[in-house]
Amino acid sequence: YSLTKNAWQKGRDQMLALNVNIPFSHWLRSDSKSQWRHASASYSMSHDLNGRMTNLVGVYGTLLEDNNLSYSVQTGYAGGGDGNSGSTGYATLNYRGGYGNANIGYSHSDDIKQLYYGVSGGVLAHANGVTLGQPLNDTVVLVKAPGAKDAKVENQTGVRTDWRGYAVLPYATEYRENRVALDTNTLADNVDLDNAVANVVPTRGAIVRAEFKARVGIKLLMTLTHNNKPLPFGAMVTSESSQSS
Repeated sequence: YSLTKNAWQKGRDQMLALNVNIPFSHWLRSDSKSQWRHASASYSMSHDLNGRMTNLVGVYGTLLEDNNLSYSVQTGYAGGGDGNSGSTGYATLNYRGGYGNANIGYSHSDDIKQLYYGVSGGVLAHANGVTLGQPLNDTVVLVKAPGAKDAKVENQTGVRTDWRGYAVLPYATEYRENRVALDTNTLADNVDLDNAVANVVPTRGAIVRAEFKARVGIKLLMTLTHNNKPLPFGAMVTSESSQSS
């Protein structure tokens, strides 16, 4: 319920509104992998002093593994009051990816139809090249993991490393320790990380770097012996380059 009155205008604007949202996950198992687990149904009704009433029903939610594709569809009827009567509604899609964001939508009401779309993103030039990302805030983090391409950055919707192993986190908390982690489940089969977590403390307006050392090679299962005897439990094996494994 809302009541609005402007000092420089006569009269007042009074509206009664009702909104109901029902998540589909209420009827699904907690371990369900159905895409409907991230969807909800909605109903909204509004009525103002002029007698105009609007009723809308719809569905909204997210798609894809990272839930970085959101959608919303609503349709309904508006009538009474000063405006024209007729159907109304809209549909939107919003995508958040590693190279930027994109959106498209369509709406219609009172014989007015609109189609809109847009793209947005950020470009970060640094010592190792240029990296594309989502729109940048004042303080950002550059992820450097050469060799670890298409690795998902945890707790960042749609952010993955590019083909070189670089990514941009579009925002960071200033003067606080920020945890930056790569999801090892999204690494290629021939890639390993020495450490999947890096902690950085940026200042205001800074661009800080979170570095990860990726090892790219072939994984082998070997049986090692020394003087024809099995190695003792817990033995450390090193290569000629003194790299442990």
